[in-house]
Formats: sequence, C-alpha cells, structure tokens
Amino acid sequence: MLVPQTSENTAQYVPVHDNQRSLSTLIRAISLSQGYFSFILVNCNSLVLRQQIVDRLQATSPLKPRELLVPQSATTLYNSIYAELDGEEPPALMILGLESVTGIDRLLGSTNLVCSEFSKKFSFPLIFWVTDEILRKMIRTAPDLYNRMPTAIRFM
Repeated sequence: MLVPQTSENTAQYVPVHDNQRSLSTLIRAISLSQGYFSFILVNCNSLVLRQQIVDRLQATSPLKPRELLVPQSATTLYNSIYAELDGEEPPALMILGLESVTGIDRLLGSTNLVCSEFSKKFSFPLIFWVTDEILRKMIRTAPDLYNRMPTAIRFM
C-alpha cells in the first residue's frame, strides 16, 4: 500500500511499512507515559500522511489519544487545552493544526512561558504534530518548550 506524501509542490509515494517503526515508537511513548505528564514531538510534513497515521493510531493503539485541532486564531495553547478537556484526563492529547495558526510565533512564545504548568495540571502525554517549518519556529521562539521534548518521531 502506498501513501502520498507532499512536500512543497511535489508528490512522492512512500510505502506505509517505512513508517511502521515510527508508529510503533509513538504507541510505545504513549504507553510509557500513562499516569504522568510528558511532551512527545512528532514531525510530519504531509497533512495527508499525518491524517493517515492518526487514523491508523486510533485504529491500532489500545490507548486512544484525543485530538485537539488548534484554532487558526488561537493565541495560547494552554488555555485551549484546558478548555477542551474540561477536567477530563485522556490517555494522551494530540495537538494538531499548528501549521494553520496565524499567530504561531505568539502562540509558541506564550506556550514557552507556561510550559512548566503543563506538568502541574496534566498527567498524560501531549503529542505535538509539527511540520519542519513549525519545528524551526519552535526552536527559535519556544526554546524551553523544545528542550523539554525528546527527539522527534519522524514520519516521511
């Protein structure tokens, strides 16, 4: 089975099994983080591939992560997460849509300022799905947040 992967204006097709190791790593990271807070960084440049991986994760993982599509107008991530969960503790929360946020530098900067608060309020992993561009912005505008994350799990 082939999966389309787009980058810029080109389309490539990558066999799904090439991403199986990354999917297994992600499932293991979610499983090992149960009961306590952690950041998980996932890098994928193709929105189509990302959705296929998310769908596959939901279908195959015994722990079903909840999804949060960050609104384009969001200025703070912490408040968006807190409002979305309304006291619920999911096995994990996937943060999707960062590439569409119009004020991404502001959102990352405000998240950087409160990154220590996440571990005080949440006891489950936060999975950040980022493109290469968002990853570069995170390194530049949210270094404390970035430094709290392990090496990125990459899907290509």
